Amino acid sequence: MNDRPDISVVLTSYNRRHILPRAIASVLAQTGVDFELIIVDDASTDDSSRYLATLNDPRVNVIVSACNVGPSAVRNLGLAAARADVVSFLDSDDVYRPQRLAVCLAALADPDVVCVLSSSLTATRDTPREARMPEVTLAAPAFEWALICDLFPVESSGMTVRRGPALAVGGFCPELRFSEDRELLIRMSRHGGARLLSEVLWEKSWSVDGLSNDWSKHGPGFLKYVAQRPEYVTRYRRLGAYFAVKVLVRDLRARSLRAFRRDLRAFWSTGLIGLNPWRLLRDHREVGRYRRSMCGAEALAAITGPPQAWQ
Repeated sequence: MNDRPDISVVLTSYNRRHILPRAIASVLAQTGVDFELIIVDDASTDDSSRYLATLNDPRVNVIVSACNVGPSAVRNLGLAAARADVVSFLDSDDVYRPQRLAVCLAALADPDVVCVLSSSLTATRDTPREARMPEVTLAAPAFEWALICDLFPVESSGMTVRRGPALAVGGFCPELRFSEDRELLIRMSRHGGARLLSEVLWEKSWSVDGLSNDWSKHGPGFLKYVAQRPEYVTRYRRLGAYFAVKVLVRDLRARSLRAFRRDLRAFWSTGLIGLNPWRLLRDHREVGRYRRSMCGAEALAAITGPPQAWQ
């Protein structure tokens, strides 16, 4: 391996000894690119540290956090240790396909692009489904607004970023455990645009104990995200209300009345939703129609910013 790899992979893990070898193997099987793999263990209490100590591949660098710091802060440890100018991320329960790194690295040949997002095969309780991105390059203003509107999925295992801009904006927000990847990219969008790839380059696993499957924490997680992005209760209140209502609907579908009452009170007290249900319903439908109309490649490429009426 050269002294300076083409790309660094930051693989983070917490108590995932049983699936960690699969994720590691998917990185070591990458072709067409010179890479380093930085494995950051978030102070696991299982047998992870003993297993990681057995790895002797020269491309692998293992970092063990002194204490459990959470998904954002542990990724920042890997980001700081990376030697390459380009960094990809991988969660321990996901896997890369063989060309994941090479394809994304090639897309960063455009100097105006600071981030590449790739499509995935996503596991569910039943059968896997493809979560495909539209094939498009977004200028910085379009990238920022599309992120704020959540017009395409953003997950850390599908992210490849330029290390410089990521460090310049402070990396992942340590306070966030939900939407921390999207929030980082919103800040990075001030430094450049993005390339979305329709090719499926990684696979997302489904697990009962996965963080995204714990619906009871989505409301508090969303509030922490809004605390970092206050425009959802100031400039873009329609968007904030739309996403708040989606959380409330999830609470009801999960049959968690306790979470529903908690989130309803919190969203009202922070100004995310008002007391007029008809206006809330009207705005929700309007935002929903807008998001559906703007998620295609042509519509995304034509974005210049938010609709005037929403500001």
